[in-house]
Amino acid sequence: MTKRLFILLNCLLVNSFVQASEVEASPDTPQALSSLSAEQSELEVERKSTEILLSSELVNDTVYPDTEVIYNLTVKSRADIHFSNVKPPRAKGVNVRRGKQDHQYHFVGNNEFRVSTYRFYVSAEEAGTFVLEGASLAHVEVKDDGSRKRVLNQSQPVSLNSRAIPDNYQGLWLPSKQVTLEQEWSSDIDTLQAGESITRTLTLFIHGRDIDSFPELSMTSPDTANVYNERPQFEGRDGGMSMTMQQVIVPRVEGELTIPAIAIPWFNLSINGMDVASVEPLTLTITENQTQTLALQVAIPEPSAGYWPLVTLLVTLLWLMTSYALFKTRKAIADLLTPTKETIEKESSLQKALEENNPQAVLCAWRNADEYVKRACNPLMQKYLKALYSANPTDGKKERDALIVQLRVTKKSKNQPVDFASIEP
Repeated sequence: MTKRLFILLNCLLVNSFVQASEVEASPDTPQALSSLSAEQSELEVERKSTEILLSSELVNDTVYPDTEVIYNLTVKSRADIHFSNVKPPRAKGVNVRRGKQDHQYHFVGNNEFRVSTYRFYVSAEEAGTFVLEGASLAHVEVKDDGSRKRVLNQSQPVSLNSRAIPDNYQGLWLPSKQVTLEQEWSSDIDTLQAGESITRTLTLFIHGRDIDSFPELSMTSPDTANVYNERPQFEGRDGGMSMTMQQVIVPRVEGELTIPAIAIPWFNLSINGMDVASVEPLTLTITENQTQTLALQVAIPEPSAGYWPLVTLLVTLLWLMTSYALFKTRKAIADLLTPTKETIEKESSLQKALEENNPQAVLCAWRNADEYVKRACNPLMQKYLKALYSANPTDGKKERDALIVQLRVTKKSKNQPVDFASIEP
């Protein structure tokens, strides 16, 4: 009986040991599952580390004439994979130029990865919808047997919408995301003496432009003042170009002097609509120059009798010199007032642009017009531009007709022969 119990206990112990061993070695235990998960993670990282992932996007899918949109190509790969022949996106009727590239590195475990970004600038030659083939690159893949294979990787195609200049846009075509015009005055006074000066500093910023494509700033000078424009200074900043220019304004006569406002129409790409960058006019009261008045009031002592012959001689010489100077001036003014071929072409160009109701051509012709035309027609030109580019614009027909009449009168008075009175002693 005792022997049978001993044999039974041994059998139970052996079965328990076998079951415990099976449980310890079972893949369903937490320890085994953890080991398998680690192996699968390493295999997954190793598998992903041999891939090259490409993605591309257009920052803006709408482009206008004289504008570009940004195309970004992003490449994610293992850091030791070298690729070459990065080709830009392409499509017929689309122009692409290369921009900058950027590379960033990071680690996932013991594996180093690289994220590369390539930038391209895309423009269209005409209006329409274009499908761009995705940018591509090549790399060399090394297989397990040591052989090498060149692999081409290409991103997905994207669509580009190219639009024409809107029909309701008037003026010089200036598309941009931001255009600002600012002015600063050297003094905040509203009264100035004749002969004194005041300085205006103008700063024009245009986003997306460089010095080669920067437009000319056209300004009208007041008739009763001398205006000296200093050479503009350019500075690239904030993704665009900034131009700073100083004007020194010296009034000549007493009275009220108005320095005209400046308005620059432009097309706002952020809202796909027209906008105006402008600065306000400045009105000054010009008074008599006290320094000159005091100088004229200084008493001149009468010459003694012994100096009369010399004084008479000096007066005679001065009269002869004055007569000669007036003669030369008469001839010079007559030559100046005789219209040249270039002057006639400028006047005809401005009148033709007005008659054809082409505001863009009017602005270009006005910028190149002669000074006497600007002096005579400036008030009406300001009313014409205000009618077109104010908050409540009109067709400007009334102002345009008045401007045409004034231009014809100015040309007629310019072409009249000059009749000078004879110079008498």
